[in-house]
Amino acid sequence: MDIGELNRRTAKEINFNLCSAKLALIKSIGVSAIKDFGINFTHNLSMISSKNIVLFTPVYYSSPGTQIRVDLIKKSLELAGVSTRLIVYGEHVAKRFYNLLGDKLLTKDVFWRIIGRRIADRIIDYNPDAVIMFTDVCASAIPSLVKRGVKVIFSIENLTPDYKGYPSTKASKFYELLRNYSYEADLIITPSLTLEQRLKELDIMADTVLIGVEKVISLMDALNRDRIILHAGQLDDISKIRIIQSIADNQKILVHDFGKLTKKLKHPNVKKYRFENPVEALEFCKKASIGLVIEYRKTYTLSRLYYHVSLLQPIIGRGASPWIDEANRLGIGIYSTSMLEDILSHYEKYVSLLVNLQEHLKIPDVHNRLIDFLKRL
Repeated sequence: MDIGELNRRTAKEINFNLCSAKLALIKSIGVSAIKDFGINFTHNLSMISSKNIVLFTPVYYSSPGTQIRVDLIKKSLELAGVSTRLIVYGEHVAKRFYNLLGDKLLTKDVFWRIIGRRIADRIIDYNPDAVIMFTDVCASAIPSLVKRGVKVIFSIENLTPDYKGYPSTKASKFYELLRNYSYEADLIITPSLTLEQRLKELDIMADTVLIGVEKVISLMDALNRDRIILHAGQLDDISKIRIIQSIADNQKILVHDFGKLTKKLKHPNVKKYRFENPVEALEFCKKASIGLVIEYRKTYTLSRLYYHVSLLQPIIGRGASPWIDEANRLGIGIYSTSMLEDILSHYEKYVSLLVNLQEHLKIPDVHNRLIDFLKRL
């Protein structure tokens, strides 16, 4: 489904009809009332607290979306009384593999064995009882970790061949390796309902654990913001530059200063931002009233969708990819850029819809399936 088709549905249909039918599905995959666990839940959490649980990703700083995902899961576990340690390793090497040598190395079994041992050795240094690993290539470490008695939760955030556009023969080889290496994982999760379906087609069984949102701004503060648009994604496609520039002719835009083409974007109405501290970035981004999402590459969900919902920012967008279907299933409205004036004119109506959606996507509830698994370790 493309954005034009999606926008022919009214905001009411998207956010009420879809929500009533499909937010029940969200609850079934991630939300169970904490009170139902009673004393056993409290007892088991005290047991989890004594476990050494590690979060691992090789792309924490180079992927803002992964950073949001990891931080929210870490925060949910902390809210549930679970202490964790974040390990970031091999960021520069991983970036080189993905961008320069991806389909040449990531489709070779010998490379998976080598990189898997390196990842496993790094994780074992921290003597974990369990590890949650993010990004598909981390599957390479699963056999080695399982042999050493570590419980493995493997989160497949996206599929590299789909995102990078591998040739079909290379993609098939990658998926074969992914399937074989992930087989021994104790639990496989994914942030996307549409990606769960895609993995099932590849004979990889995963449970959806959504990205989730935090409530970071009040409705009153949201309604008192200026007419500012926020683009929080990477500047990695010339079409994004052109779309942002055309919108900036009439609107002020805050743009994340991140991506290989960031220097090409120049406009008097564009203000770039970049913060090392995600909390500082969040505070800065609160001033924007509308979220702008542009994505044409094949990806199954976007952390940016949840980010804008957290900030109570109605989303205008361009793209054609499974992420649009994912937004549709979650009840997140993606409106055409041509609807910008209507959104600003009836801003309270659009923001109120997001307030209702926040309740169904809030942490730690959407991560209860993961928490429930950890308490059984």
